[in-house]
Amino acid sequence: MKTFKLVALQFSDERVKSQQLSLLDGLIINKEDGENHWVLEALLDKEHRDVFHQLLLTKERFNMYATISKKSNDPATFSAIVTHITTIGERISVLMDGLLIERRTNRSEMVLSDLIEKGLNGTQLLHEFKLQLQEKKMNRSSVK
Repeated sequence: MKTFKLVALQFSDERVKSQQLSLLDGLIINKEDGENHWVLEALLDKEHRDVFHQLLLTKERFNMYATISKKSNDPATFSAIVTHITTIGERISVLMDGLLIERRTNRSEMVLSDLIEKGLNGTQLLHEFKLQLQEKKMNRSSVK
């Protein structure tokens, strides 16, 4: 098994529009089982408890986009299920079992989808899309 730092997490399911979670800390473990199974643990504000508690009760699968090691990395897409929630003061620790469903997420599609969900269109959409892609390129070059 290999353990990595989880630096960003985006949640997506049918009831809740895709949203970036305010990740306080996290880790992700590659089980190296040949089946692409990973364990994800996210320390989050308590405000996310209801959504994850409902997913725990129903054992419903949902998509997670996890950025591993550096924020400049592209997120990996996981189909996940919540296995345990622990309350720690004003925070929760959410333990998830994830199946890696693709090695690289198309960053452009994620950015565009997010901007459309925010209601942008026309020249405003194009401007913000170019700006966010340029920021991603700059972050990559400064990390090297």
